[in-house]
Amino acid sequence: MNPLISIIIPVYNVENYLAECLDSVLSQTYDQIEILTVDDGSTDTSLSILHSYARKDKRIKILRKTNGGLSDARNYGMKYAKGEYWFFPDSDDLIEKTAVEDLYEAIRSTNSDIAVCDMTYFYEDGHTSVSSGGNFTCTSIQEDPSLITINNSACNKLYKASLFEDLQFPFGRYYEDLATVPILLYKAQKVVKVNKALYHYRQRSGSIAHTANKKIFDIYDAIDDIYAYVQSHGREEKILEEIRHLYVIHGLDLTTLRIKDFDDKTIREEYLKENMERLKKSYPAYAKDSAYRKAGIKKKMIYTLLRAKAWNMVLKIYDR
Repeated sequence: MNPLISIIIPVYNVENYLAECLDSVLSQTYDQIEILTVDDGSTDTSLSILHSYARKDKRIKILRKTNGGLSDARNYGMKYAKGEYWFFPDSDDLIEKTAVEDLYEAIRSTNSDIAVCDMTYFYEDGHTSVSSGGNFTCTSIQEDPSLITINNSACNKLYKASLFEDLQFPFGRYYEDLATVPILLYKAQKVVKVNKALYHYRQRSGSIAHTANKKIFDIYDAIDDIYAYVQSHGREEKILEEIRHLYVIHGLDLTTLRIKDFDDKTIREEYLKENMERLKKSYPAYAKDSAYRKAGIKKKMIYTLLRAKAWNMVLKIYDR
């Protein structure tokens, strides 16, 4: 008999998308599932939608809590999960009907602890794009340390539940997936890739991506957490080197790009300055990192100007 798989879905004010998400989950070809929906203090009709679906399908269980955010809702659901494997779709996204079956079959056939799939990003104007879950077949971080840098979304992966025995998603912080998924990949004996876009990630308008918020600097806490975990559980230098690359990839590069896209243009220099201070605090030798040294000409120019504190010149290059 196939093992039980827990599908844990945090729900918060997604009345316009929830039914579509639940329909995709209920249509799974893998039938040994429990669906733990965690209402995180919704103020719209999301809870009513959950009750309507739960009356029709006993596999749906409704858990309720006061609002605490995505991490808190996932952690709450994990306390009640009975499955041998866990899956974490977001409540406004969709999954292919074979998603759970394909991911579990990949785990079963290779004796892996985690299965990863590709994702499709779909937008309100109808266009789509594919995001790779990583370019590998079946490996481990010990065999291929670069595995720790693959797409860190929690949603496109099926996990052996025991991997979470000493780990939860960090409460009240941005970048909860970045703080958690690389550690799970590190703990896994094997990770297998399913080369299908089984997860469909909705890109919604009104995103906070262009809104200034000092919590964007939580990205350094997330990477610090990964680094500290590996230091205390193995200290493999090749893996630590890959983690250090994340400070350049996510901290220096992606955070700078996010700052340049702020709607409020007047505070971008302040944020660029603080970002460089946070980077230097977490990784003083960032300029010697191979991810830094291998950057293209334009990025190298921007990195040099950031080091020189020429904030205005950096923004002029971006704003052309």
